[in-house]
Amino acid sequence: MNKLSRNERLTVILKLLSGHKVLSNAQLAKLLQVTPKTIRCDLVHLEKEKQVIRTHGGVKRSVFFDADKYGLDSLLSELTANRPIKDVIEQSLIDDGVNQMKNKIFILGSFNVDIVAKLERFPVPGETLHSQGNNIGAGGKGANQAYAAAKTGANVTFMTKIGKDQFSHFAKEHLASTGIDKTIIIESDTSPTGNALIFVSEQAGENMIAVQSGANTTITNDEINQAEQHIIGSQYFMTQLETNIEAIKQGMMIAKQHGVKVVLNPAPYKEQALELIEYVDMVTPNETEASLMSGIKVTDLESAKEAAIKINQMGVKTVVITRGSKGALIYEDERFMTVGSIKCAVTDTTGAGDSFNGSLVAQLVKGANLYDAARYANAYASLAVEREGAANMPDANLVGPRMALAYPS
Repeated sequence: MNKLSRNERLTVILKLLSGHKVLSNAQLAKLLQVTPKTIRCDLVHLEKEKQVIRTHGGVKRSVFFDADKYGLDSLLSELTANRPIKDVIEQSLIDDGVNQMKNKIFILGSFNVDIVAKLERFPVPGETLHSQGNNIGAGGKGANQAYAAAKTGANVTFMTKIGKDQFSHFAKEHLASTGIDKTIIIESDTSPTGNALIFVSEQAGENMIAVQSGANTTITNDEINQAEQHIIGSQYFMTQLETNIEAIKQGMMIAKQHGVKVVLNPAPYKEQALELIEYVDMVTPNETEASLMSGIKVTDLESAKEAAIKINQMGVKTVVITRGSKGALIYEDERFMTVGSIKCAVTDTTGAGDSFNGSLVAQLVKGANLYDAARYANAYASLAVEREGAANMPDANLVGPRMALAYPS
């Protein structure tokens, strides 16, 4: 084997660790044909970069591990982070490299294990019903939105926190299978993996959800700070309210300071959401959340417009109110736009809002205007509710035909 440069060795080490949790210094030295001292120097560097944790005689991945850290895309991103690309490379290279720099979304959010029971109807207080079926699946608004965004073409970095329990392996396996580009998974020593108990009524086509937040609400500011380079390397920062407000605010502040657009899906609604408004560029409540945010009860299109104006006056430039089967309302630059309803065969509305939010921001980061992005997201959500499971996101190639039927030109 030809002698590798240092960056090439670092790249190889990270690639090897992406497939192996732990490697020994001796294994690496033998494979790369360098001295143990050289390997130790390489690992010291990687540890300073927060990519690995050195152990006695070996190394393992850190929670901020990034297998592509020393790949060409990452190196170019770092070189151009604080300067216009035109000042760094010739214009002729921009067209080749620009697609590698685009479409990046950082999503901070929850991962939950969903325990779902299907019922003919919802029980009344004190009543016991036999379920028609049940299953355990992946969920959490953050994970669902990250999956939807990745499915619809965005380059996604997803950060979450789980427990060290019987669900942690399930969480890692699921996130590894979604196509999300990068996952930052922090493990709590004290709190369990988040979980949700979900009743799905076949009669109503609706759901009722009770969430145990667990580790989702224990993310620290220091953990957010260590993900700073991932945040500022993105075009959009997106989050919800299933993680703790302090961590959300810290992430938003980092994003805002570096010109990254901030999107808040205020779900499940908390009054503390109002503390975040000054950092938010776009907010995406449903009708219930819009009512709570604005103090105006949303019952129809006119009251939705009143709520949108009120939220905009609080300081949010763009308001997108999702209205379930009635479509969506957009308010931006003192102008309303409505996205019409789409007929579909509703099977399970769990995760419908997440599919809308993830695909909406994915289209925006790919260059679509807000109205077209919202129509795309509405079509994508209509496909999602025809499938069972919050994390069962549809393929993007199904959206075109659905839009052609729903919005004929």
